Amino acid sequence: MKTTFSKLVEESRNSLETIDSHTLKDMIKNKEDMTIIDVNDKEEIDARGMIEGAINVSLGTLYYKADQEVPENFKDNRIQDRNKKVVMTCGLGLCAAIGGKLLKDMGFKDVVLLEGGVQKWQEDGYKLDK
Repeated sequence: MKTTFSKLVEESRNSLETIDSHTLKDMIKNKEDMTIIDVNDKEEIDARGMIEGAINVSLGTLYYKADQEVPENFKDNRIQDRNKKVVMTCGLGLCAAIGGKLLKDMGFKDVVLLEGGVQKWQEDGYKLDK
């Protein structure tokens, strides 16, 4: 049976806990120890902006940047701690779901998905940093 983007997203979403933008806003306000990862491509983020405190690791590079068994210069040291809470986001939360499942498969213990992504974050009245 072949897979599709929709199937991958659905399977990934089912493996993750989701939070809404109000919950994330509270977590940011309370300075919770976490990493917020936006998996969209840099061009998109440069045009749109990101949630306060987020880092950009595009989905295509997440496979090796989060890996512990690649050469040092392939890694992103901001995303090596398997025990730190990670909040995944992107435009709509679709690619973020796939990225979140990938991190769980790589041994990250606490990965959550921002429901509706950055679009819902903005619809809920929150700003993006540019």
